[in-house]
Amino acid sequence: MRKEKEYLVNKLKEAGINGNVFTSLKRMEMSHDLRMAGVMVSGEVLTRSGSKIKYVDEEGRRRSRHKIWKRATKMHVVIGDTTDEKVEIVLEKFLRIIGKGMVVDQNWVDIEIGELDWVDEKDSILKAKVAVQFDVTFTGGIYTDHLLKTAEINIIQEVE
Repeated sequence: MRKEKEYLVNKLKEAGINGNVFTSLKRMEMSHDLRMAGVMVSGEVLTRSGSKIKYVDEEGRRRSRHKIWKRATKMHVVIGDTTDEKVEIVLEKFLRIIGKGMVVDQNWVDIEIGELDWVDEKDSILKAKVAVQFDVTFTGGIYTDHLLKTAEINIIQEVE
């Protein structure tokens, strides 16, 4: 969950957020910044999984990777500024540079963006004049790896 949050914070800064990227709703509420962004964890869902895949590791050994849990982490992202145009510029750049997924601990994690919700200063607790907020869902898993036994050829043992 930490790497996913860092990923979003870095992408928001890359998209043009010069000020703080808050990771706490309380700090974001107390901020007097007009240009700001926030990334907060909304929740996480774990579901049992039984999928498995066979592969060959870097050393040439055959392995089996079992997905024991499917893990979906939802992050709430807020981008705020003084005008619609400024928010739109940051949002569009963010959407261009965010990937379809990312690698976390040598495992692929999918990234999906939910519905956008535009609010103005009257509808929001923020000091920003205009803000867009949306959820980003990271879907990955918790895995275990098992070494597969290989059949040996041309080994004959005598039986007494």
